[in-house]
Amino acid sequence: MDSHVGMRQGTPVLLSLFRKYNINASFFVPMGKDDTGWTVKRVFTRKGFLKNQGRIGILDTWGLKTLMYGILLPGPEIAGKNKDLLRVIVQEGHEAGIHGLDHVYWHDHIKHLNKEKTESILGKAIDTYRAVLGTAPLSFAAPGWMINRHALAFFESHGFAYTSDTRGRQPFFPVMEGTRFKVLQVPTTLPTLDEVVGVVGTDPASLAEYYFNLLEEGVNILTIHTQLEGNKWTGFLDALIQRTLSEGYTFRRLIDIAIHSKDKAETPFCGISYGHMEGRAGEVTLQGAISE
Repeated sequence: MDSHVGMRQGTPVLLSLFRKYNINASFFVPMGKDDTGWTVKRVFTRKGFLKNQGRIGILDTWGLKTLMYGILLPGPEIAGKNKDLLRVIVQEGHEAGIHGLDHVYWHDHIKHLNKEKTESILGKAIDTYRAVLGTAPLSFAAPGWMINRHALAFFESHGFAYTSDTRGRQPFFPVMEGTRFKVLQVPTTLPTLDEVVGVVGTDPASLAEYYFNLLEEGVNILTIHTQLEGNKWTGFLDALIQRTLSEGYTFRRLIDIAIHSKDKAETPFCGISYGHMEGRAGEVTLQGAISE
């Protein structure tokens, strides 16, 4: 979830779809305010941002009110205003992890934040998670796939089972700025819908077939968004689930994949670096080469 309206309106749609197919998933929720309106500055700072958003339909995806949060309207607390829904996620067997505090701020600034500021943000996010769900979080997915070494150290010292902060090929242990970390990374391995819609197709069937043909042996990680697949693109996700189940694929929560992967002798240490991906405006952190 990236926004309050995505959480409130898109999450029930996805929960219903997952019930239909008896699938358990991993949900990642911002623990702070919805300041989506501040993304407007990316029109001027990120080449291709407006084109990317135009392909998915800005107003259809976000809604006018959401685009004013943080600028003209105070942004609502995403987790705090949806406590019951967060609890339903867990009660139905899904995983609930942290997706930052302020999604936009983390995405745009985390690369340059110092240790003190990084730890302050993460500490507040953990406090909110505990207040809502009554347990300590075990997982984190970085907004915009952007991370720094201070956050990785924080996850290690606070007992996280894994985090999902990068784009890559397979689960790995991260190495960043010369430091090796013991908290597993479970990267997104497939493109997100907003990166391919309007490029490879626009109808659910062709998009589902495109994604099916991308699947490889082993683990495939698809990041979906409540404001997309929980909104006008639900048909695509439904078609993809049907197609994969019919071919014998199974679905797992990321926490289950992490538990299976972290004790495997062949799980490598790999570098993390900042870079770019086709179809996405701005930087992301990428899984690099295996570190000996």
